[in-house]
Amino acid sequence: MSAFLASGALGLGLVFSQMVTPAPAGDVGTSPALSGAVMSNVPLAQAPLKLTQAQGSGVSANAATSSDPASRAAAAVAAQPAGATGMGAAAAPVPAALAPATAPTPTTAGMQAPAAMPATGHRFLAYTSANVDGPYIAITFDDGPNPETTPKLLKILEARGIKATFFVVGMRASENPEMLQRMVAAGHEIGNHSWNHPQLPKVSLAEVDRQLTQTSAAIHAAIGKDPIYLRPPYGAMTPALRRYIEDKYGLTMVYWSADSLDWKNRDAQAIYDKVMAQTRPGGIILMHDIHATTVAAVPRVLDALLAKGYKFVTVSELIAMNKPVPPKTVAALAPAPVRKKPKPQATPVSVAPVSVAPGSAKPAKPAGAAGTVTRPAAATPATSLF
Repeated sequence: MSAFLASGALGLGLVFSQMVTPAPAGDVGTSPALSGAVMSNVPLAQAPLKLTQAQGSGVSANAATSSDPASRAAAAVAAQPAGATGMGAAAAPVPAALAPATAPTPTTAGMQAPAAMPATGHRFLAYTSANVDGPYIAITFDDGPNPETTPKLLKILEARGIKATFFVVGMRASENPEMLQRMVAAGHEIGNHSWNHPQLPKVSLAEVDRQLTQTSAAIHAAIGKDPIYLRPPYGAMTPALRRYIEDKYGLTMVYWSADSLDWKNRDAQAIYDKVMAQTRPGGIILMHDIHATTVAAVPRVLDALLAKGYKFVTVSELIAMNKPVPPKTVAALAPAPVRKKPKPQATPVSVAPVSVAPGSAKPAKPAGAAGTVTRPAAATPATSLF
């Protein structure tokens, strides 16, 4: 009897182990739920980068094998083997007695516990600006680092004591790690801008994973920590893909409110005019540190904004100051007094006097044709003769 029960329990255990075994890492693929048009409220403000590496090439076997977001968020908990499927939800853990005898899948390099998010401020999944008390703004630079132009920009910022946020391209960051180290040493912030600048909604999920993980790995290798912000190339993003990235990597999207269009207008005066016309308190300025004309325009832009009383902060500092927008209140309007319709006024009618001949009891006939009598005109319904 005991042998029969033991064999039955073993059979149930094998069935249960098949039900709870995690899906293989990297088996995310392209999901129809994540396809869709680019978010219409975010303009495609940047021209494509001319990079040598093909956008879809070199997808690694573990491109989608990042650790569970919950374990990455806790610094005291070691990274767990990848077991995420679909939209990044972790698979059910396998009981120790039923787990298959296989080695755990290693996590993707450079995607350990992310840096701490700002402890204060009202947080959202994406930002174009912030609601702040005071003239605080953030200036950001995309597509670098460029060994020719970025060092010049860093000197300009240092001379004015201004901290900026750099959204770097992973391929360039991996080639110039010393530039990232200089940025961090000067107090600047670094964000993820993909590996080689594709429109993320137009590539597969596996390629999205590769773009983000390899860029974060390059940043981590240079400065020892992962980025917490992502600026999607061209600002291209769908709501479903944004949720996927937020759930799987904990990255917050950062867009812009003031677009210099410096990639299009390679003219220092045009760049200056665009920034000055669009900058408001709580705004995020978009520029590119890879263009010489942008670097030439930056000193005048910074000095003019400082003269207006603006104070420059990093994106993290700006978000930490963000407050929820108070609801709009509409004052109650007193009802308009009801006006009574005025009564129609009587129209006065003049009646010619009747002449009476002397010694006659009857009035004389008015002049006219024989046998005719001139009568007053008939009154209209709204007219009274008396």
